[in-house]
Amino acid sequence: MSTLATVGFVTPPAWFDPAPQEFPNLCEQKVRVQQTFLNLPLLDFDSLTAIADAENDIAQAAFLLRQAEADVVAFTGTPFTWAGLQGEAEIRARNARIRQVCECPFIMPGTAMVDALRDLNAGRIAVYGSYYTRPWIEMTAKRFEDFGFEVALAASSSDLGLVPELASIDQHETATAPKVVSEGLRRLSNLHPNLEAIAIPGSGVRTASYNEEIEAELGLPIVPSDLSVYWAIAKELELSLPLGIYGHSQTKAATTQ
Repeated sequence: MSTLATVGFVTPPAWFDPAPQEFPNLCEQKVRVQQTFLNLPLLDFDSLTAIADAENDIAQAAFLLRQAEADVVAFTGTPFTWAGLQGEAEIRARNARIRQVCECPFIMPGTAMVDALRDLNAGRIAVYGSYYTRPWIEMTAKRFEDFGFEVALAASSSDLGLVPELASIDQHETATAPKVVSEGLRRLSNLHPNLEAIAIPGSGVRTASYNEEIEAELGLPIVPSDLSVYWAIAKELELSLPLGIYGHSQTKAATTQ
């Protein structure tokens, strides 16, 4: 058995997720990584009902990773955190049920984002669902409100006039380009100058390379799904992540471990 910490990633099917490669490259300590896909090859990503029904499949995938010596398991799909649920108790209970099956710490991006926002004492936020369709945007805003946040605005890249209206989650590539995401954050910040943070749900948005830069420009904490999961993993395993990668929103969270 290895003495290195082992991180297991469960990732959505038919989706290239860079987290299993990105996290060990960012982590200052050496770690091992295992990955398995959610065994739902025909999953309809536009169906929130189908996503809500995936809990048992996520739990089984997490259990397999635990058997492969994972010390902590993380799932990377944000809406799987809370689809079909209402209220913090129900959402936390889903996470607890999966943790009970896999018998190790289990992290979901939605609650990781909430924990990061709370660590920042952020109350009034905007939700930037870059490539989200209208049903996903509305659900995500309600779930943040369930956790007690004041959502000043929830918008996608198309809502902000940056890309054509998205009919499907699969049409995510243009909406998640760094230039588009950065401009979307600027527009949200300008629309609501009294924000305390902007949350970016959705693992299709990868912010590690520019989160610090856009935070410095806006003077506002940006709390994305991908970095929130990395922060939660690092906190659970007492690992260190480059402070420059995280920017000031995640730096504060990391220093409170």
